[in-house]
Amino acid sequence: MNPISEPITGEISGAEEVSADERETISAGDGDSNEASTSDERERKLMENPPSDDVCPICFGNFVVPCRAPCGHWYCGSCILQYWNFSAALQPCKCPMCSQRITKLIPEASLYQRRQSEISKVLRSVGDYNRLFMGGISGFVLKFLAIPLYIKRTFREMLNPDRPGIYLHEMRIIAMFLGLIYSFAPFDFLRIGRGNIIDLFDYSAFALSFILYLVGLYLRWKRERNIRELVEMPEAHD
Repeated sequence: MNPISEPITGEISGAEEVSADERETISAGDGDSNEASTSDERERKLMENPPSDDVCPICFGNFVVPCRAPCGHWYCGSCILQYWNFSAALQPCKCPMCSQRITKLIPEASLYQRRQSEISKVLRSVGDYNRLFMGGISGFVLKFLAIPLYIKRTFREMLNPDRPGIYLHEMRIIAMFLGLIYSFAPFDFLRIGRGNIIDLFDYSAFALSFILYLVGLYLRWKRERNIRELVEMPEAHD
């Protein structure tokens, strides 16, 4: 055998081994990139659509007008808005799953292509919610325009018998402020003396809170009575 051919053969076999290693490295890199792209695609789908094997954490039913919170949790649009209706009126609601504040609800993209009236109604409510908590000058203006809504919600919360005196502290502050204004006013139609007027307004706040509690109990009793009558009506016909 020619001695010159031996090193040449060795160099060729070494080159083949290097090429094989490079091919394995490239294949491994392609596999990692494919896995990364698959993972990114999966995450993108989870961001755009609710999980197909999951349900709404509030109603435990299939998603209806699904909306995603900034934390990534999905809810029925009507469920999360109703949950917010029973929370603080002037603040965004907290995610029931992780307690992160929901400053924006993102509906499923395909919902905007549907024309059903119920879906459109929920989407409008979601849009109103997002505008209320968008921040900046626009958000402040919208909050100002929504003052009647806040007053309505606050009054409804004050009538909740499960949370008696929820706004008693705020009511006492307002009452004392009104009493202070009255004490400096030029008129005195109450005829009890200006020194006692602040105490009178303060006691009035307690009385008003108790009256609202009694009204809330009456309204609950009335609703429960109506529900019992509706349940008993089919039984009476049978």
